[in-house]
Amino acid sequence: MQWLKTIGSGVLFLVGSWMLVHIFALLGVFMAAAFPLWWIFAPKLTVCFLCRAQEDGSICPFCRRKINKVDGLTPKTLASALANSMVMLVFSFVSLGVVYTENRVLQRTGLFPATKTASFVIPSRGQFRLGEIFPIKIEITNNNNPINAVQADIGFNPQRLEIQDISTKDSFANVFIQKEVNNEAGYARLTGGLPNPGFLENYGVFGTVFFKSKSPGLVKIEFLPTSMVLANDGRGSNILKDLPTMSYLILAEEITALEAEEQKKLVRDDNVLGESTATQLVFFEDKPPVLGTTVDLTKKPIQPDKPTNMIMEGIKRIDQMIINFWKGYGWGRNRMIK
Repeated sequence: MQWLKTIGSGVLFLVGSWMLVHIFALLGVFMAAAFPLWWIFAPKLTVCFLCRAQEDGSICPFCRRKINKVDGLTPKTLASALANSMVMLVFSFVSLGVVYTENRVLQRTGLFPATKTASFVIPSRGQFRLGEIFPIKIEITNNNNPINAVQADIGFNPQRLEIQDISTKDSFANVFIQKEVNNEAGYARLTGGLPNPGFLENYGVFGTVFFKSKSPGLVKIEFLPTSMVLANDGRGSNILKDLPTMSYLILAEEITALEAEEQKKLVRDDNVLGESTATQLVFFEDKPPVLGTTVDLTKKPIQPDKPTNMIMEGIKRIDQMIINFWKGYGWGRNRMIK
């Protein structure tokens, strides 16, 4: 059983070393600054690193005195305390560099798939009048990973709703490769993304779908299981966590002719699809809604994360918290380093 003890000791050493490096990366600067103060007010709680490392009877370069471990290893002078403080400061910077490198490796190599955290959001407003055109934003929230590409597949009841247009105005994405609308099947798709380093914010708008109500009654709008949010982790991991649905009430009351004309202007003003701008590249023609297109709507459940992936994601979050703290972002922010 000796080999088990050896393995156990090795694991404890690795875990302890990892924790110590991360603690020093986060708090090492404060510990270094406080070391001389501890030496002044509680000298017995401080230790000279070189006295500790060298043999008894040798001369400590910091204290400039012969080492006598029986008398203790406390720094003998203020200069020695300041020198030890500088050693701690160096350790803290080295630890911060190790944490940064660890974070970059986990972010860029794709050794472990990113944890599913991103979610689509559907606005919760409840009712619209007959003939009314209303926008539904495709929003992404709870994003803890850089996003490289998004495919938003939306289903709806074609007897009660039809899509007038899909807009990418104010989208965080700047490259779009597919816009598809099928008002006979009750289906729409918008696919796009952005190059490295990807979308780095916790929340963003991907696009806006303009629906028009056709008949009164309750109607459901949902994100289909073919939707994807792909992380920029070197593997294209789908980090979409769930698929929300929302029900809306279409009232029997119709909008006026003047309101209908104003709503047409709303869609025209917001329409940027089919154009190539300084910030967006569109690789499809903006044609009228595509009818009769065959689409695979097979529902595939979103797979839960494996425990190993969750552990690695936890390590990445700890690394990012430390790095963001020293970059001035503060606690609790989910931005990634650019």
